[in-house]
Amino acid sequence: MTFQRLIYTVTSDCFDCYKCIRECPVKAIRISGGRAEVVEELCLYCGHCVEVCPSGAKRVRSGVDRAKTILSLRSKVVLSLAPSFPAFFRDTSPQELIAACRKLGFHAVSETAVGADIVSEKIREMLSGHEGQGEGRLLISSACPVIVEYISRYRPDLLPCVIPVGSPMRAHAEYLKSVFGHETAVVFAGPCIAKKREAEQSGGVVDLALTFSELAAWMEEAGVYPSDLRTDGGDFYPSRSSYGALYPIQGGAIRTLERMGTPGSWVFESFSGITQIARALDGLDIDSLDVPLFLELLACEGGCINGPAFGSRRGSLDRHLKVLSYAEGASREWVRCALPLEVEVHGDPYRETPISDEEIREALRSVGKYSPEDELNCSGCGYDTCRAFAEAIVRGRAERTMCVSYMRKLAQKKANALLKTMPSAAVVVDQDLKVVECNSNFARLWGAEIEGMYGVRPGLEGADLRKIVPFWKVFQLVLDDQGPELVEEDFRVGKRIIHGSIFVIERGAVAGGLFQDITVPWIQRDRIVQQARKVMKDHLRTVQKVAYLLGENAAEMEATLSSIVESFEGEHHG
Repeated sequence: MTFQRLIYTVTSDCFDCYKCIRECPVKAIRISGGRAEVVEELCLYCGHCVEVCPSGAKRVRSGVDRAKTILSLRSKVVLSLAPSFPAFFRDTSPQELIAACRKLGFHAVSETAVGADIVSEKIREMLSGHEGQGEGRLLISSACPVIVEYISRYRPDLLPCVIPVGSPMRAHAEYLKSVFGHETAVVFAGPCIAKKREAEQSGGVVDLALTFSELAAWMEEAGVYPSDLRTDGGDFYPSRSSYGALYPIQGGAIRTLERMGTPGSWVFESFSGITQIARALDGLDIDSLDVPLFLELLACEGGCINGPAFGSRRGSLDRHLKVLSYAEGASREWVRCALPLEVEVHGDPYRETPISDEEIREALRSVGKYSPEDELNCSGCGYDTCRAFAEAIVRGRAERTMCVSYMRKLAQKKANALLKTMPSAAVVVDQDLKVVECNSNFARLWGAEIEGMYGVRPGLEGADLRKIVPFWKVFQLVLDDQGPELVEEDFRVGKRIIHGSIFVIERGAVAGGLFQDITVPWIQRDRIVQQARKVMKDHLRTVQKVAYLLGENAAEMEATLSSIVESFEGEHHG
């Protein structure tokens, strides 16, 4: 566990479910020692693994302590509140929320949507003066840091199409510092984990990014409850935002641009969710576009209202309506800002080292997959195909034990080997008293007919135990929910005495039995040896306690018992 990482794993809480691999759109997870960890050079910081981890093992590095430090060191700290706040703080009025944030020590609270207004105005100007030629026929919004990261790493061919304008968070921070002074610190709060990374890479423009969850937990820790405060915390600085309040819902940026007024020659499209976006971009030929195209791409399905800080995507329609309702009361005038907002979008493409087909085949063979028919593609390991899993093994991101079918076969082989080499007769049955597995000694114990059946069908799978074992009712007894876990008894079968240990494997579902024919001469001798040893063990202490009374009698008794054991052991080995 490394707390310096933005997303880290509490390894003691990670339990081999591989759900993070299954859900990660770019498979930026490595399994090491059965525990999952994020691969930094692959990660988009979308935070989806944190959302879906069933045990809560995936965590996000908290920024609350650093926020407190900033408040203690800076004379003015302004909070930039992401426009999805009405969906998160759903039972809190804006004035109550402002009052609570000021109670924490913030000088002022401002809507990040003001930055969205500023960015939208800048984009509108770019679209109006754009020629729409070559690469310019496609423009991609830069508002979502996960999308910028995705294009940078996995679609660098589209990097020139990303609008070179800072995100609303960055634009808002620049605006606030131009108003309050550049010594002012700006702390952002929103639903996005990737904003933390964007803030760290902003060169000090944004001093820190928190999630809504962190902000809410901070309030609770400090005993600041918005509903208990008088709404005298003032209003948002400098005022309510305008159309930028629509940004957290899918298509919100496009609606903002349309309401501001954009040239009719542009076609606007919106996609959300990394998987859907990847499919949409596959096969896109920019040169073949008939009309200039503007793409609004958002990493979270449905938009920022489903960001990882919300903890769940349930109720997304209600969140959508909350944002729409709040946006309806927004100002129809937006803040104008003459600051240069252009930023250089850097590429950091990830290039995999090529892997040969032979390496893939060798990895497949290592998990018992020798032909295409063996490749089940069940996704139990978290990868869509067995070949993708094999590639991950070669790259050191996956372990063979992640393959469910391989581990099942391995366990079955070990169980079969144990049954075959076991000197006792052994059988496993299900709740219907059908044989699941048995060894040859079990078949041999019940005569030539059963042994012949075993030769035709090894393991006697599916055979009815009631037609083989006369004391089958004892199996029923241990399978009963209220029955004993173990029955150890001698059963008379004809002229033989069968010693059996019948026990529960899975209550109400599976039981097992171990048997020996104790009428066999060597078994009889072994039983006498065992009984003699038991007598020695149980009585020797008592004999020793009274040894001073018995004198040589104690030694004589021990010698006698030992001679019995040795004589039978010698006879048996002879």
